Amino acid sequence: MIKWMLLTALLLIFAGQAARAFRPYAKGAQVKTSWMTVSSVKTGQQYYMEVAEDGTVVTRTETRNVIVTRRGKIPQQLAKDFFREIESSDIIASQSTIDNKLVFYKGEILNISAYISGELKRIETPLNNFGEAFSYAFGEVKKASAKLPVDKKLKGFLTAETLEGPELQEFQHTADKDGESKIIETYDIQKAAPLLSAIKQPSRLIPLETAEQVKEIQDFISSHQLSGLRKLFYLPSTRGTFKCQILDAAK
Repeated sequence: MIKWMLLTALLLIFAGQAARAFRPYAKGAQVKTSWMTVSSVKTGQQYYMEVAEDGTVVTRTETRNVIVTRRGKIPQQLAKDFFREIESSDIIASQSTIDNKLVFYKGEILNISAYISGELKRIETPLNNFGEAFSYAFGEVKKASAKLPVDKKLKGFLTAETLEGPELQEFQHTADKDGESKIIETYDIQKAAPLLSAIKQPSRLIPLETAEQVKEIQDFISSHQLSGLRKLFYLPSTRGTFKCQILDAAK
């Protein structure tokens, strides 16, 4: 009887270890994060904000002559209030397409990405399309973020956008003509960790903390003979084709 109980206990232990081995997020759940860009057609200003539910925030403000990056933490309750509005937003959940009248719209455009029920949702729409509660929560997070210290050590950001429709067709036509349409495997991309992060989360600004990380990306461009420049290049991969940029963190 004792032997049987010991055997059962051992089997339960091994089963538990096996389950953990096949559970990709067993080391701890990732913090809920959303990233967004507010663009003003009228002023040309672009404001990027990334906020995590634990209050961690990154902002990047770009005008015609100045770029300022801030990083730090805001009160966690402000972040939680904002995520509540994000997750209850019908506009984000439905990923409604942009109305054709947006061509004539001169106000602020919000491009926001967020995980809703485990699925990455992305939407681009006039900021004033959102309700009062969402706008208030967004404003409170933005106001608190403006008090964060300016980050002068960060070397830059890497970001990627999926090429689709006419843009993708144009790239494929040019690449085929120039003989530059080689598909890069994910195995190779993961050797440049920031690049893999960027294509897995389009529009998100992936921090490049050191000059070595910037050089790593530029060396990847050269070694794989990617079309484009040292700060704007195209990546045809097994996950799709992406337009990638290295952005300045300060100016």
